[in-house]
Amino acid sequence: MATDRSGEPFGDVAAGDARALARAITAVEVGDDAARAAALALDWPDRARVIALTGPPGVGKSELANRLAGSLAEAGLRVAVLAVDPSSPETGGALLGDRVRFTGDSDAVFFRSMAARDGEAGLAPEVPAVLRLLAAGGAERILLETAGVGQGDLAVLRLADLGIAVTAVGLGDAVQAAKAGLFEVADFVVVNQADRPGGEAMAASFRALRAGPVFLTSARDGTGVEDLRAAAEVELEARPPLDRSGTPEADGSRAGAPGPAIRLHHVGIAVKDGSRAAELWRTLLGLRETGRYRVDEFGVLALFLAPEGERAPVGGLLELLEPTTADSPVTRFLDRRGEGLHHVCFEVEDIHETLAALAARGVRLVDREPRRGAGGHLVAFIHPASAGGVLLELKQADDGPPSD
Repeated sequence: MATDRSGEPFGDVAAGDARALARAITAVEVGDDAARAAALALDWPDRARVIALTGPPGVGKSELANRLAGSLAEAGLRVAVLAVDPSSPETGGALLGDRVRFTGDSDAVFFRSMAARDGEAGLAPEVPAVLRLLAAGGAERILLETAGVGQGDLAVLRLADLGIAVTAVGLGDAVQAAKAGLFEVADFVVVNQADRPGGEAMAASFRALRAGPVFLTSARDGTGVEDLRAAAEVELEARPPLDRSGTPEADGSRAGAPGPAIRLHHVGIAVKDGSRAAELWRTLLGLRETGRYRVDEFGVLALFLAPEGERAPVGGLLELLEPTTADSPVTRFLDRRGEGLHHVCFEVEDIHETLAALAARGVRLVDREPRRGAGGHLVAFIHPASAGGVLLELKQADDGPPSD
């Protein structure tokens, strides 16, 4: 692996040399293991934040990335764009190129495209190393644009400080799009190509289906892009950066970090009628009800089931969640997906300490402070974007399961 004038790997990159940065990325891309290791060993500056744009092909992500990059640069930020393209079947390289993909001011924004190759979720395996090079090179905002491969894009969100799911008018209704899960767990949803008829109606549908922000943009003429940039900056300012102190794998995870969970406590299932569902499980597997609780803060009636004679089964309880209000999160879940798996709950020794440790590592939390759940126990939720698309609940370990 080549070194810079001082003999240090990637020293010129840290000094802001754009050509050195381009050469370093190429070295990583071609499979130089020493270059990849050296890139992953670089410090990640606190100012560098990653914004991921993902979603189905053909929704205008490239145009939106161009517009958003320009808006960020005009706001005085140093910007880089990393576009992960489908691989060429003949050369293995990016099917589209830098000159094709980027139409903005190349002096204001560093742009690089790379092929997905054999990477999962539409990501090249070298993406984490390249992101670290871009950050070390001085980029304060890095836009990570992916090829768009559906549910696999959840892995993209785990690499980002902020995840934006992009769709477009004319690609089906919001209900069908939401079934993929991506539009539920992303921080922002963008309905692009809003200059077409039906944009307002599609955005309204998404707002009814999810709690997070929904933006209406037209990358073609720039409509709504400035609002999107401003909201992204506010959100990034409000949340801690991801913990990138370890060596990330290709999907953004970090090996060797001990899990905070003691044991599985229960699996939550959303149902329309708790009593009827409890009878189904009694008939099906002989499970009996061990307790039920009305939790007004969450707008649910929670029924806990266990095998006959086992109040705290080693394998965990079954929780049935029946909504009690029209605005309950479980009501929205049922409207989107119907009855089925809602969340998985683990007990932890100290929920306050666990939440603080997870936040420090950049894990996306629904609750930064615990709340009172069923039976009065302290609970908190981890966002699906940080848990492989699964909503996780943490419960303070105490003297046992909920009791009547």
